Amino acid sequence: MGTTLPQLGRLSGAPAAASRGPRRRRRRRPPSRLQRLRWRLEALLVQLLLALLQGRRHGTMRRGIRIACGVAAPALAPRLQTANANLERVYDSQLSRAERQRLAARSLQSFFLSCLESIIQPVNPERITAEGEGLSELLATHQRGEALIVGSLHLGCWDLALRWLSERLDNLAVIYRPAHNPHADALLNAARSANSHCRWISQFDARGILQSLRDGCGLVVMTDLYSQRSPLQVDVLGLATRFATGPVSLSQKTGAPLFPVAHVRDDDGRFRLICGPALRPGQGPEALAAQAQALSRWHEGWIQAYAEQYYWINRRWRPGDGSGGRLRQLPPPAARALKP
Repeated sequence: MGTTLPQLGRLSGAPAAASRGPRRRRRRRPPSRLQRLRWRLEALLVQLLLALLQGRRHGTMRRGIRIACGVAAPALAPRLQTANANLERVYDSQLSRAERQRLAARSLQSFFLSCLESIIQPVNPERITAEGEGLSELLATHQRGEALIVGSLHLGCWDLALRWLSERLDNLAVIYRPAHNPHADALLNAARSANSHCRWISQFDARGILQSLRDGCGLVVMTDLYSQRSPLQVDVLGLATRFATGPVSLSQKTGAPLFPVAHVRDDDGRFRLICGPALRPGQGPEALAAQAQALSRWHEGWIQAYAEQYYWINRRWRPGDGSGGRLRQLPPPAARALKP
């Protein structure tokens, strides 16, 4: 992970999902003297950015992000092109070019805001609403000391949702993708830890991930990351997609229920945390595929309702990976998401 604007998603420490389940990090050569110097300089820049952004208000950050995106437009163009391509692939001709461009720009700004919500001024708890048919079961499962998996996605305010959960679950851990720069990684972990009460487990720490579930932990993992190498294909937004099996494999291996969770910013300035019903694991590949499909279908409704807050800028469907087939035509996003 670097420190440039297009890579703020990695800097955010957003929960991660391994494409083939937990695995060990490959051994790397010791860094050169030049690399160590570069890491020190990058960490200094991260430290300055954290000091600059600490405690800023949401309104201030929104305005700053809009300005920054305008200034950095040439550097962000490839990301916006990817977002446009994803939107066209999902919605076909149902969205005009102007609507796709507007959605792409708004989702990019929303993503940057999500990345920074762990360090800017905390939101008044009265502005956060937690709901959903699975919420009481999730809290009860944790109170009994049983393991559970929170299936999050790159939509809206995931860091605010994590903060809310961490204040109610006393044994919570997050799978995240660590920065390549160990000095920057330490700074970012310290900043995140100051605003939430959870442990951070590297996605490469297979033993730590499994042990946390065996200890009755609540484990947060992103479930909308897809893998070109995955053998499991699932209907995602109407398209045949190679689904990262990590979260559902963990659920099946440990018996922990998987709770799908969405988190969005509402138009009235409030924040919503929505928890779906527990998806219980079964045995064998068919049960694995069914759980993954149920997870994807639950997420779909919230992506449709808040499409302007979804992370479209990631390349989700690649040519030649066997995931290009359209299984059904998705209706357009909710009208609120398409407002100018």
